[in-house]
Amino acid sequence: MKKQLLILVTLIGISAIAFAQDEDPKIAKLREKVDAAKVRVQDTDALISSADSIVASGEATIAEAESTLKQLTQEKKDIDRDYFNAKKPLERQLRSRDKEEANQAKIQNKEVDTQYKERDKDWNSRYKEALKQYDNGKKTVAKGKVNQKKAKDRKKDAESKLKEAEKALSSAQK
Repeated sequence: MKKQLLILVTLIGISAIAFAQDEDPKIAKLREKVDAAKVRVQDTDALISSADSIVASGEATIAEAESTLKQLTQEKKDIDRDYFNAKKPLERQLRSRDKEEANQAKIQNKEVDTQYKERDKDWNSRYKEALKQYDNGKKTVAKGKVNQKKAKDRKKDAESKLKEAEKALSSAQK
């Protein structure tokens, strides 16, 4: 029984090899072309997916930068308001006839100015950083959209070549 089964499996294997060898080389080449075209279509799908993720990343960066810019705008208003509120009483004291009070107001005025300049400098650096982040997000989105367009064009070409190869294979098999 085992010998008969072994002989049957061997015969099936030999007939499969013979069938594969009997296949027309032209058809084999056409099948290879179809397979290669399918691989190209899959590669372009991967490129499109990559471009989509680049666009999504850029949009997320833009959203984050916009949020930061809104916060910084409110913070700038607070810094200016605090400076104005701290400066107002000191300016009145500077005009005082009492020399001691005027000198004290001068010292406090310089401290308020220094503190404002430090806060403003810190704010400006964070604002510039947020603007850079926003611009980088815009550049990333633009780059992703260019990549998307290229990848979609490539996919269109690959799909048309795949259809041509499949059509040639089906006509050769008839």
